[in-house]
Amino acid sequence: MDALSRSAGYLAIAGGAVATVLVGVVAYDPNTAAWNGFFLVVALLGAAVLGLESRTRALTGQLGRVSAWLSAIGAAALLVVFAYAAATNQMNFDASAASDPLMPFWAVTAIAWFLGNIGFGVAIVRAKALSANGGWLVLAGAVAGVGMSLIPSAPPVPLTLLFGLFGIGWVVVGYAATRAPRRLTA
Repeated sequence: MDALSRSAGYLAIAGGAVATVLVGVVAYDPNTAAWNGFFLVVALLGAAVLGLESRTRALTGQLGRVSAWLSAIGAAALLVVFAYAAATNQMNFDASAASDPLMPFWAVTAIAWFLGNIGFGVAIVRAKALSANGGWLVLAGAVAGVGMSLIPSAPPVPLTLLFGLFGIGWVVVGYAATRAPRRLTA
């Protein structure tokens, strides 16, 4: 966990940057296979949030701990659904995705991941740990992400672009983590 704690800021920056670029791509063409890239984002941020929680545990408290684990477990479950969909050739990013038999699994795992990110964003803002501004951006973008998860077809472009705040927020939080002391305490 110590190595994860040391690299968490860089993982958050990488995950946030990839998310921000992908948001622009999928806003331009919602039927693109670039949606696959979001699974890299999920993996990077799922690991980053555990490392960040470890570094800010004294400040973010129980909300930070529970939210980080919900985010990590949601990320792992989302990656399992992705692996299953890829292995069974059920990846679908077009308008007919509403009839996708895996849609309930996509929705539940994505919402769990986003709820973990929302809770951790609240913990960051409340504790003024790392970057409160980054926490607010993560919150705004994660709420947009939950909205995107609930729409069975291609989400509207403004909602997709609003999700870009999520990536930007994680870049800001990750940058703050690379500049903060190794172990934050109250």
